[in-house]
Amino acid sequence: MKKDIRIGVIGAGWMAEQHLPVLSVMEGVKVVGITSRTLARAQTLAQKFNISCCVSGIDQMIFEAKPDALLVLVSEESMPDVCVRLLKDYCLPLFIEKPAGLAQEETKCLADIAREKRVPTMVGYNRRYYSIFHKGIEVIRQHGKLCGVSVEGHERMWRVREMNKFSDKILQNWIYANSTHTIDLLRFFGGEPSSVSAVTHSRFEKKGDQIAAIMEFDSGAIGNYSAHWYSPGGWRVVLYGDGVTVEFKPLESGRWTDKDFKVTEIVPDEVDVKLKPGLYRQMEGFLRLVRDGVMDSFALDLNGAHKTMLLAEKFCFSR
Repeated sequence: MKKDIRIGVIGAGWMAEQHLPVLSVMEGVKVVGITSRTLARAQTLAQKFNISCCVSGIDQMIFEAKPDALLVLVSEESMPDVCVRLLKDYCLPLFIEKPAGLAQEETKCLADIAREKRVPTMVGYNRRYYSIFHKGIEVIRQHGKLCGVSVEGHERMWRVREMNKFSDKILQNWIYANSTHTIDLLRFFGGEPSSVSAVTHSRFEKKGDQIAAIMEFDSGAIGNYSAHWYSPGGWRVVLYGDGVTVEFKPLESGRWTDKDFKVTEIVPDEVDVKLKPGLYRQMEGFLRLVRDGVMDSFALDLNGAHKTMLLAEKFCFSR
């Protein structure tokens, strides 16, 4: 009988509040420790989810809880330094909430260390695990091949700035901190782009806030990406196949249309309805990585996350 995988959690913010309900209903895993710079928040979560070890330091938590793997759920600015330390000092499998860095160089550094130390990693682009996305891909495959991918990644940047919640570093690198969620979907659905051409304008943000890009994927499909950060909109993905179109807008809702213009809704799995979409299947994937050393083909490790950031970099304003 396989023993439960022991998980230690670093960070007690909003994403910890999303991941812990998922872990609490999964079999074969036990959260044995939690730590955070704000100990009171960690204590609240420890009490709510019956986590026996709750301390203020990473080293103490790892020493006392003896986890088999770690969830790193710290702030965007703290993530690179925390991960460097964990990769070098402990070599435990890491689940790293995105972004792994606020610059592609930071993520590349982490990927290089993980490769050198042979540490298994997964970066939390949870939308790759949306059940409706995989069902949409299957609809395309049943009708033939994927012909095109269209992604709209409009941000509500005026609201983000009005919140006064994020540091200047995060705001200046918003394309990595948040927009890589939609940029990554180009790679998820289309595969690796073989050529990319982008036009980016900057009205308010130094790295750009209006983006129009076209690309061709290795598969032969074509793709486009558009984002207007100061115009009301939302996130949208459209897949074009042979006689079928699949649309996700909002991303948590899907439907497909056939040549007779009959529209069929795509129904999400129950776990994506009861919990934050994608997180349950994503955590299943991480646990398989920890237990068997096998990474899901569509999941991202640090190297994969770096590739997504390199694609985002091509959309940045550089003139």
